[in-house]
Parts: sequence; structure tokens; C-alpha cells
Amino acid sequence: MSLHLADHWVWDHWLADDGEQYHLFFLRASRALHDPHRRHFRASVGHAVSPDGRTWSLRPDAIVHSDGPAFDDKAIWTGSTVVRPDGTLRVFYTGVSHVERGMVQRIGWADSRDGITFERATTEPLEADGRWYEKWHPALPWDEAWRDPFVFHHEGAWHMLITARVGGVDHKRGGVVGHAVSTDLDHWEVLPPLSSPSRFGQLEVCQSRCVDGEHLLVFSCGDDMQAEPGPGGVWVATGKSLLGPWDIDAARYVSPEHLYAGQLLQDRQGQWVFTGFEDIVDGAFVGAIPDPLPWEDIELIAPR
Repeated sequence: MSLHLADHWVWDHWLADDGEQYHLFFLRASRALHDPHRRHFRASVGHAVSPDGRTWSLRPDAIVHSDGPAFDDKAIWTGSTVVRPDGTLRVFYTGVSHVERGMVQRIGWADSRDGITFERATTEPLEADGRWYEKWHPALPWDEAWRDPFVFHHEGAWHMLITARVGGVDHKRGGVVGHAVSTDLDHWEVLPPLSSPSRFGQLEVCQSRCVDGEHLLVFSCGDDMQAEPGPGGVWVATGKSLLGPWDIDAARYVSPEHLYAGQLLQDRQGQWVFTGFEDIVDGAFVGAIPDPLPWEDIELIAPR
């Protein structure tokens, strides 16, 4: 599944399988920016397809920022893709706007009937509910976390896990798994978080998987957002169901440690593999997607 673009950095990515083709979606930004730190507010969602998950053909970008004013007129960030009951694709994504200087995150969606062209289908973007989640105001030096929607079907409903934050606690302990639910993928109800504050300031790109009967929450958190700094960027916590609860304080980190935005994916043969983008190697940002690793070969390390 490796993907390296000579003219673009690629980072967070996710996969969908329509039964005929694998669809790889990924954040991308031009290397002409020179400084990789500038990529975040230039990001769009790239798209490639493959019949076997090995050889990829690039397609036009799935989603780029809107013409303003709009909730997503500055940049497009990570999401997930589902195959709807009618066989078409829906991409859920994060949008940020110029109005709040990119400090407020909202969630939207776009649909495709041909698997190539995606049209926005959001009536109103999904926003964090201030009853349970921290909202941004200009006095805060950090952003409002409400991003990385991971959507899956479970027990008759669609569930969305979201990178979110609660207020009233130390900034580096406020990360939680946000939650919303829908019966039709169009109308969403925001619910209280599925986790409590822990030693992580954010649980980025979180996803819930059941592997060989074990419920796992995979998420990412850099050293700069951990209350107890240490090695590791991708983390795995065990839980009791696809909706938790998970023992996040006992999460272990993934080796190799240079990967970020980790994903657990299952291929058509039922094999579970782990993938993440290549982040910092020898002090430099790589911005590429390596081949996935068999999940059974991944080492999970408990922090000291």
C-alpha cells in the first residue's frame, strides 16, 4: 500500500473497499511549501484506487477547501469513508475556516456515485456540543478539537468517533473520544464522550476495531501533548466493546515509533495490518505512506 509522491507530502490516510476496488484517501500538500509545518493549512484529501491494495492509480483529489465563506474554506483534514447501503461512497472529513483562523474544527461529508467525483452533501456541519466538549474562544491559545471522524455501523446505528477535548482539566489531560450517532448518515446527534480525561491531551485519528475477539482503540498523540512525555506516537488501548470503555491510561505505544496516525485495516482475506505515515526520520519530516505491517508483527510497549 506504499505511496510516495515526489511533488507532495502525504500523511494521514484511510481505506475503503467497495468490493471491486480499494480506495485510498490521504492528506496531501505541495512540497513547494518547503517547510512541512506549513502543510496543515494547505491540506486537501487525495485519492487513489487499486484492485488489490498494492498498485495504486491516482485519481483527482476527493475534496479540496471550499470557496468562502464556509466552514471548510481554509483546509481539509482527516476523516473516514463508508460504503453506503446503496453502494456509493461517503467521505466524512474535518474542515477549518478562515473566519476563526483555523482554530475551530467542524465535520462535513461528501458523496460519490462514480467513485471518482465527490460532491459535498453537508446541510449543516457537525459541531462540538459545549455541554460536554471544550469550545474555542479567543483567550485560548489552542484550538477547538473536533476532528478525525471515524464512522462505522454497529448494532443498527452509525457511530462516529471524534478527536475531542473537555474543558476544566489540564490541557494535556483533556483528550477524549467524542461520540455522535445517526440512523441515516445524514442527521447526527452529538452525545457525551466515550472516554474520560487521561494522560493524553488528544486522541488523534482514533478508531475502534475488534481483532480476534479483542476490542482495541487505536489513536495517536505526540510527545508534546502527553501529560507524561515519553516515546511513542501511535497508541493502543484495550476495551470491552466497540464503544468502550477502554483503559486509556494503560495504553501501550506502537513500535516502530516513527509512524503516526496509525490505522488498523483488514483486507479481503481477513488479514489485519497496521499502517501509519512516515513522520520524523533522522530529524526530517518524510511525508510518505510505507507498506503496511502485519498486525501480529507489531510490538506494543508499555511506557515506563
